[in-house]
Parts: sequence; C-alpha cells; structure tokens
Amino acid sequence: MSNISLPSNTLPGLSNPGPNASGELSEGALEEHSGCVYTIQNWYSALSEWSGRYSVIAIIFAITVSYLLLLRTVMVVTYADFEKLSLWHGLSLFFVGMRFDVLVALCFVIPQLLHITVVSNHKIDGKTSRLFLDAAWVIAFLFLPFLCMAEFIFFDEFQSRLNYIAFEYIVYPTEVCCNIWQSYPLIDLIAIVGACGGSLWFLLRKNFHKRIATPMPWKRRYGFLVSCLTGIIILWSTIGADSRQISRDRVANECTWNGLYSFVYYAWTCRFEFKENYVTLDGSDSVQRLQQQVVGEGDKLKKESNNPVDRIVDTDGPKQNFNVVLILEESLGSDFVGVLGDGRKLTPHFDELSRKGILFDNFYSTGNRTARALEAVLTSMPPIPTESILKRDHSDRVFTLANVLAKRGYERLFMTGGRGLFDGVRSFMKANGFNHFIEQSDFKDPLFANAWGVSDEDLFRKALGEIDNLHGTGNPFFATILTVSNHRPYTYPEGRISDKEQTRENAVKYADWALGYFFREAQSHDFYRNTIFIVMGDHGARVSGSQLFPMSSYRVPVLMIQPNGKDRGRRCNTLACLLDIAPTIMGRLGGDYRSVFFGYDAVLADPKKGRAVMQHNHDVALLDSQNRMVVLGFGKSAEGFELDQTSHQLEQKESPDSDMLQNAVSLFQSAFELYYSDRWFPGSD
Repeated sequence: MSNISLPSNTLPGLSNPGPNASGELSEGALEEHSGCVYTIQNWYSALSEWSGRYSVIAIIFAITVSYLLLLRTVMVVTYADFEKLSLWHGLSLFFVGMRFDVLVALCFVIPQLLHITVVSNHKIDGKTSRLFLDAAWVIAFLFLPFLCMAEFIFFDEFQSRLNYIAFEYIVYPTEVCCNIWQSYPLIDLIAIVGACGGSLWFLLRKNFHKRIATPMPWKRRYGFLVSCLTGIIILWSTIGADSRQISRDRVANECTWNGLYSFVYYAWTCRFEFKENYVTLDGSDSVQRLQQQVVGEGDKLKKESNNPVDRIVDTDGPKQNFNVVLILEESLGSDFVGVLGDGRKLTPHFDELSRKGILFDNFYSTGNRTARALEAVLTSMPPIPTESILKRDHSDRVFTLANVLAKRGYERLFMTGGRGLFDGVRSFMKANGFNHFIEQSDFKDPLFANAWGVSDEDLFRKALGEIDNLHGTGNPFFATILTVSNHRPYTYPEGRISDKEQTRENAVKYADWALGYFFREAQSHDFYRNTIFIVMGDHGARVSGSQLFPMSSYRVPVLMIQPNGKDRGRRCNTLACLLDIAPTIMGRLGGDYRSVFFGYDAVLADPKKGRAVMQHNHDVALLDSQNRMVVLGFGKSAEGFELDQTSHQLEQKESPDSDMLQNAVSLFQSAFELYYSDRWFPGSD
C-alpha cells in the first residue's frame, strides 16, 4: 500500500504537521501536537472547574445513558427481526430511544442534583452530606446494572418493556422471587451486578468527593438546577408512549422506549376513565348496539333492570343438572396441541381425550394472563384495558357462572395449586359465588412443589377426593381447577416423562401426563358418568412475535366431554373466545337462567357471526368471522386489520370498518361502565 501524506495546510496553525521520511512526526509537529493536547486538557480542566460539583452529575448522567443504550442495543440484536427492520426504522429506534433515555437519566439524577444545589458550600462537604452522597452513589451504581439485568429477563419472558405486569413482581414476591431463583443463575447475576456497581463506586468515589467540595456561587448552582428541570419539562412534553410506534413491528417498538418510563406510564394509567382515553359512543347508541350483539332472539329482557342486557336466557333444551368440572391448563396454547396441528407429540393424552367430546379449534383467550382467563370464563365480561377485575376495586359483587349455578342448588368449588393471594383469586372467588376454596396451603405433604405451587398431579389427586365429597352431598357440583405446572421454571416430579431438562416443551409434556392421570382415575369414580368436563388453555405460552397484537399467543384449545358420549369426536370451528365458555356450559345444562353475560353458546352460534374479544396491555380488540379486526388504543386511536388465519399475521388497513368499529366500542365501553357503576349483577327477581 502506498504511503499517504497530508498537505501542510491540513491543520491551520501547524507549520509542519506531517510525518517525516521515517513516518514519525517531526519535532515541530510533535511540539504542536503536544500543544493541542495541552490546550484540550486546559479546556477540560477549566470546564470541570467551572461546573464544579455538577461534573459529578454529568458523569453519572453519562454512565446512566450508556447503560440504557447498551441494554437497548442488546435487546435489538437479540430479539429484533432484521428482515423487517429497515435502516430508517433502525435509526428512528435509536434516536427516539435516546430521547427516552436522556429524559429518564435526567430524572434519575434529580435527588443528587437537588442535594448539591440546596446544600450550602460550607455544609456540602460535611459528614451527613458525605454519607448521603455515598449512599446515593452506591445505590445508583448498583441499581443501573440491576435494572438492565431485570429488564432483559422481563423482556425475555414477555417480549415487552416493564409494564403493569411488573407490579406483580412487587406485590407477589413469594412466587416471583422463587420463580426467578429457580429459573435463572441468580447468584452469578447478583455477582455481576455487585462487581459492576461496586467497581464504579470504588473508582469514582474519591474524585467525586473532591469535585463536590468545590465551592460554587448560588446563582450558578440554581442555574444548573433550572436548566436540568427545563430539559425534563421539554422532553416530557414532546415525547410520550405513542412516540415508540416507529414501525408495525411490536418488538422493535418495545425496544424503542425505556423500561423505567414504561413502568411509570403503566402505573399512572392503570386506572383511568374509559371515555377520556378511548373512542366512545353516545349512551343510547352504545346500548342499542350492545343489545344487538348480546341478546338472543329467544331471550327476555328484564325491563326493570338497570343493566341493558339483564335477561332470561332460554336454552331451548330440557334442564339437566349435570355436574361440571372445568379445568384451566396453565399456558396451554393451541400451538402445543398435536390434534390442532403441532407435530412434536407433546400432548398425547389431550389428543386422545379429544376423541371423546367436542373439540373447539377456533377459540381465543381474552388476554395473556391467567387472571384474564378466570375473569372471562366466569363472568363473560369483555376485558377492561390494563389489569383484570380480579385485582380491581368493585370486584366484590360480580355476576359469575358460580352465581348462576348456585341458584340451581349446585355446590361450587374452586381449586388452585398456587396461593389464593396471587392475583386476588381467593377474595374474588369467595365473594362471587364459590362456597368451597382450596389452595396450596391446604395440601399436606405434596409430592412436588415449585415457585408457583404444587404439581399438577398433586392438584388432580386432591381434586378427586374433594369432588367425591361434593358428590356425597347429593347435590350437583361445579368444580373449577386451575393448574400451575406449565410455567417457568418448568420443574416437575421425576419419572413421569422421559426427559428431565427444564424446558417449556417438557413442562407441557408433564402437564399433559397429569391430565391423563386425572381422567384415568376419574373414570372409576361415581361422579364421572354424570359430569361435563371442560379442558382448556387459559392463554398461550408467552407473548411473542413482532405483531402489534400478537395473535398466535392468544389461540387456545377447548375440549368439552359430555355424559353418554354425546357429540363424541365432533369438531367445532366457530370463532369464539373465553367469554363464551359460561353460556356454552349453560347451553348443555338446559332450561332457562338469568344472565348478564356478553358471550354466546359456541355450539349453537351461527359460524358466520362468530367473534372474539381480546386485550393486550392498553389495547383492546374485536375480531370477526371474516377475519377483520378492530383495535382500540389508548389516546382514542382505532385501527383496522385483516388476519391471515394460516400465519396469524395482521395486515393493517387504511381504516377500520365503521360498523365493526362501533360494535367494538359498544362492547368495551359498556363493560367498563357497567362494572364501575356496580351494574354487573342482576337485580332481585
């Protein structure tokens, strides 16, 4: 390669900047180069002296932004789909993300900024001040790597920045901490956090104290404070949650914003007024459309009721007091089930059971959390944005399937392998129709337990005994059984399946094995022949994929086995969702019953009029049998999509169908208003 020489006028002011014949800088160039370095050092020294104690804030700010940028980069490299992420979207991702990071970093340094501003020059270097600053620096330098580690783990599980689900990690430390301990090399991760944070503190502490001791005039101190606060106000007012929507790729959008910002955002908007934040209809229009969608031709409205869909439903069949056993399988999405197309042979027992009843192969969960499934299955209420009603106020008087069956003289049992405290399950069930409740503390010497509770086989073994007791009362019964084994950390008893590795697939295999065990044992019990069994997934395994609304994570299997082999081997492909479970059960029990349910009997419904409602964070959606979808978002947004049933990809349309949009609005708006006005329970007869 030929040598390249620089012209003598490359750097103005240098008489001889180029190299000599040997390739080294000449004596004059070396002197001038040293002079430049010296000048830069002088400028830096002067700037540091002028900024004084605020140079400490600048260093912490820079470290914070660097950590957040590194986290975003790792997330993009690990999870983003580069075939869909164009160069422009990538640049937008990092540009918008940097604005979020700068805002968060400025807020992060506010406590120290206030301290060094307000405290006078002669007290700033005092013992109390030093202790406060040392504690603040240690917390800051330990918190930053911990935050990055925690966010990455959260993103790995939920493909999302910290959202309202993260609050459960605070409210329910027993399940969450044990789950993390059993799922990740926590000691190694804590060691990394301690090493990173401790090293930064050790290396910078003395320099920080020296800079903090520099006296500064109060006008300059408050000038720095006002400048930082002004920067926060400008950024806060010019970016928001919508700023992250840089593409149609959900994962890329999630990588765009900041975890601390999203955590505060979801905390702030968790409880809000629907009318102020979503598209709405006038009251009369909303009620009219609601009744058109919910009230059947043979239903008789209760005209004196303050609930517009309070009615008597005639099932057009004879009343039959069959027992009902409803089994909700944790995280059992349709994509695990062999009879629904999966080729990994993970569910041989479910596949075999499907030959004994009706298999519904076009069912969608209403959310991606167990609490959402319980809410939908038992109340037939469309999901209110953000968290489930199980954990909200006004949840102590909600009309459920258990209330309906109580009127018929049924015993009502709810069983879970976990703690009843989690997600507010115990308080909700006891307040809304169930007169028997079994949880983890009621299991004596279980065979196996992990962070989420006892194993599925422990749960099913005890369920057989509890159901026998209910059968012994002479009354029909309704038993709801919630499993927990198919969940991270994916641990289970040895010897049940051939594999021992802790993976999602093996957890599915074990859950399926335990389900097969229950049905093998149940066939020898007296209650079996007069019982309707429903086996269903509560939601998909995890939120995944790049879709703004991840449809593949919402499909769940639903199987109904009836007495005397009725409808054996039947497939039903009518589009439905978990709101339809309760009306479908009541359709098989016959007779008439009082209802405020929004769902319909999926067995008898017109396939051309099928629909499903869903919720994802702040978004709610309505899908119809023509594969059209309307998504209502926070900020009064409304978008239209078309669903590809094969790939489960959503193609965005220019605008949503007007009639379908109004139907969607009426469903979700009515659910919110009826719930918070305490009208989700029929009045007295």
